[in-house]
Amino acid sequence: MRFVIMSAAALMLAGAAGVAAAAEDVSKTLTDLEAKWSAASLTQDAKVTDAILAPDWVGRGWSGKQFNKAQAMANLKDPTSKVTAIKNHDVVVRSYGTVAVVQGYDDETSSEKGKDTSGTYSWTDVFQKRNGHWVAVASQTTKVPAK
Repeated sequence: MRFVIMSAAALMLAGAAGVAAAAEDVSKTLTDLEAKWSAASLTQDAKVTDAILAPDWVGRGWSGKQFNKAQAMANLKDPTSKVTAIKNHDVVVRSYGTVAVVQGYDDETSSEKGKDTSGTYSWTDVFQKRNGHWVAVASQTTKVPAK
């Protein structure tokens, strides 16, 4: 009987370790995806950005304006709006099965419609796993006031 209990306990611990490892994989996957998204903004890589954003993605920018994927893609290609440097930091991933919330900051050098928008931004992205791939479904960005 003791062997059965010990075996059951070992299986439960192994299962818990597997769940923790899976959560760590989601965290790494989404942190890497965020880095890829930031890199795509530097090079205005529409193909990468298109693959990251779900067709029904919606975002709210630092100015409070809401926009959809088509508008975000047009802005990415706009030569008067550019990101010339970006570094993500303090990224935290919370996974809830096929949905995850990713929060972090970035320090960037950027412009929008020719106006300097450089600074530190706090952001939240919501991802959903669809057809085996994580895609962003919602985003919110807030500009952090300069100190």
